[in-house]
Amino acid sequence: MILGRNLFFLILLLLVTGPFIIYKAWWMAGSKKSTGVVSFIGHGNLGSALGMSTYPVIRFRAGADSLYFNNNVNLSIHPGQKVAVRYLGSNPRDARVDNFTCIWAETLIYALFPVLILLVLYCTPDRLGPVFPRNARIRVGLSPFLQLLFEEQ
Repeated sequence: MILGRNLFFLILLLLVTGPFIIYKAWWMAGSKKSTGVVSFIGHGNLGSALGMSTYPVIRFRAGADSLYFNNNVNLSIHPGQKVAVRYLGSNPRDARVDNFTCIWAETLIYALFPVLILLVLYCTPDRLGPVFPRNARIRVGLSPFLQLLFEEQ
């Protein structure tokens, strides 16, 4: 099968970001909702370069159990405030505050680095040498798995 450069990079982008998105979609499908209460604001040391970090510690109920978790983002919430919580039904310790930032931020950050690398490879084909030149087509097969085909100008 012979692919154009644009289609090849689109498929590569989906293959690279797909696992991150699929995992989070699976997590969302298996998650349950609860209401939590901010117990207190915790403080931790992320290292001398970043200084002190703060995070809300939230208590919520999962069935008959009460669990605590440290939120991954410093939200503007105060002790005693109620917040919506999502947790994994099979592992209630894997909990997040139910908003876009708390649920999707890590996934987007982890997927961003490979996307940036692909973007650089795609947008600068001539500067990085003949990695994937603009006039190239890519043959996908068994032996060799990937083969660059160059068109004469």
